Amino acid sequence: MVHRSDLSETEQEVLERLWQKEKEGGPALGPDAEAEVRALRLRERGWVSAEGNLTAEGVDLARRAIRRHRLAERLLADLMGEGQRNAEEDACRLEHSLVEGLDEKVCTFLGHPRVCPHGYPIPEGECCRTARAVTDPVVCPLHGLRPGESGTIAYLAATHGEEFQKFLSMGVHPGDRLTLVRKTPSVVFRCGESLFAVDRELASQVYVRREG
Repeated sequence: MVHRSDLSETEQEVLERLWQKEKEGGPALGPDAEAEVRALRLRERGWVSAEGNLTAEGVDLARRAIRRHRLAERLLADLMGEGQRNAEEDACRLEHSLVEGLDEKVCTFLGHPRVCPHGYPIPEGECCRTARAVTDPVVCPLHGLRPGESGTIAYLAATHGEEFQKFLSMGVHPGDRLTLVRKTPSVVFRCGESLFAVDRELASQVYVRREG
């Protein structure tokens, strides 16, 4: 198994771009990318096929690189309060510092976020699948708060569509302070002067930065 420390920054970046094109419908790669694939000998290393697609090993390496990058963005945006542009630029540097295993700790600390600040999905890690909880995460879904606990909305996992429109119509936005009132039978929370009751599925779209 190839570890992060075995990859150069340039190799990671090229694999990430290929993964985004194949898995997320990103833009087609131009001749410069093909030249990089040849220069880095990615085909010889078994990461890119003769047709220019990621192999199974290449997909795994790229997925882990994408995960580190988007977790780094989430960390910078949620804990450091950086805007999307700064978070993107700084994440490019920070992701290369997330050694094997540290990304799992960051993910657990942030409450296993599902999307980056730009709304793109963060590939799951083992910690997400087993939901290990070694400490109360700083950022967690709304229903992860205790009744009476307050926090600030860090981000909405629903970035578009019907669910996002529901939040807009409620007047619930990132940066708003809220307090969880109860968890059952529906999730009830106070935001501003208003009291809202939502089902657990909708509540899971609201990620809150705990106070204190």
